[in-house]
Amino acid sequence: MRRRNIQLFLLFGVLALTSLFSCGVDRWPEYYKWTGRDLWIDSVMREEYLWFEDIPDSKNVNYFLAPEAFLKSIRSSLDKDYSSVDTLYATPTPSYGFDYSLYRISGNDTAYNALITYVIPGSPASEVGLKRGEWIMQINDDYITKKTEKLLTEGENQKLLLGKYVSAVNDEGEDESKIESYRDAILPAARPVEDVAIPAYDVYSRGSINVGYLAYNSFNKEDNSELLQLSKFFKDKDITDLVLDLRYNAGGEMECVQLLADILVPADKLNSPFASLEYSQKRKYKDHELTLDSKLLQGGVNLNLSKVYVLTSSTTAAASEMLINCLRPYMTVITIGTTTKGETVATESFPSNQFLWVLRPVVCQVFNSEGEADYTKGFTPNYALSELSDFAKVLPLGDPKEALFSAAIGIIDGSIVLPEPKPEPETQMTVVKSVKVKRNFRNGLIIK
Repeated sequence: MRRRNIQLFLLFGVLALTSLFSCGVDRWPEYYKWTGRDLWIDSVMREEYLWFEDIPDSKNVNYFLAPEAFLKSIRSSLDKDYSSVDTLYATPTPSYGFDYSLYRISGNDTAYNALITYVIPGSPASEVGLKRGEWIMQINDDYITKKTEKLLTEGENQKLLLGKYVSAVNDEGEDESKIESYRDAILPAARPVEDVAIPAYDVYSRGSINVGYLAYNSFNKEDNSELLQLSKFFKDKDITDLVLDLRYNAGGEMECVQLLADILVPADKLNSPFASLEYSQKRKYKDHELTLDSKLLQGGVNLNLSKVYVLTSSTTAAASEMLINCLRPYMTVITIGTTTKGETVATESFPSNQFLWVLRPVVCQVFNSEGEADYTKGFTPNYALSELSDFAKVLPLGDPKEALFSAAIGIIDGSIVLPEPKPEPETQMTVVKSVKVKRNFRNGLIIK
């Protein structure tokens, strides 16, 4: 019945669209209750969109589509899902609060093991002690299959059999590493969870090096006070180097990028040009420059670093990439991990109290102080390494033996020489898919 209703609605939309100007009469007001929301999106896009010239002529646009479909129908081909539209009252989906990658068990075509790759602090998964690097081997005393996998993301009181990866080599030098079960856990009911912007930080000291570690998941203005406090923490610890973990950071607010840059750069670069924003020809008057503003450091300190080590992944995008790009004229930025997303543009939010939706179109392109923004294909890491290439090194964030952090430490202490990448060891298990909890953070690079 629902499918039939959808088909009838679409048919009605097409018929109504063809009759909006029937007999030379303007019938837009009559159909506004169906077209008003799309017309609002259309009007904002034609005024604010960076690529407004690529929007089709109104005569070739269907104004009876759902908001997401309508936006997609008028976006430029240069817009790789950067622009978005969403309800103002979206509710988080219930979750246990952990990401995982599913691997087929060797010798079994239907059973899987799930490697936990991230645990949200304060989530149900965190409450029962699940940790990054543990393996879920069974759910409710049964193997994980295509039918039972959904129990990893929904429900309540799931019994888990957890395992750990044990490295082993036999007398012949053959790899006999395996996953061994070692404890049970009972997941409570799934519920809406919110990730935190700063899930981990620490200082690792060895010999002459004193390395600060900061996992930063979102450029969120609400967490600026914590970021400023951490700048003083690292200063008090007299760190020699900083590892900034942006592998889970898909973006956030531009002013937070500016603040973090103020914390990191050499002190003599403060108050220098930082970035330039270039809008469309229609909105050229909005073009402006950002500076490394020392006034933003109230409540925090500048760390006066000449070099920063950034951990990256394919999730690293937008605001994270702006930071990397805009720091490069002033300090050495060494990236470790995998290639970033490649998003050189910024969006701005336009809420509608009438329709209770918010539109976030691309409004400008972002360049560093040297006029560069040449990372549309992402930043290729200086040291290429998959965080899951060695199961023994899939450990909690901030652990000095964790794959990417340990590589950064190796580069800092000289035991790893750039740009030689670390080879990925062969494994008997084949990855099937990776699942991530839907974050409460907004993606992209956002102008407030």
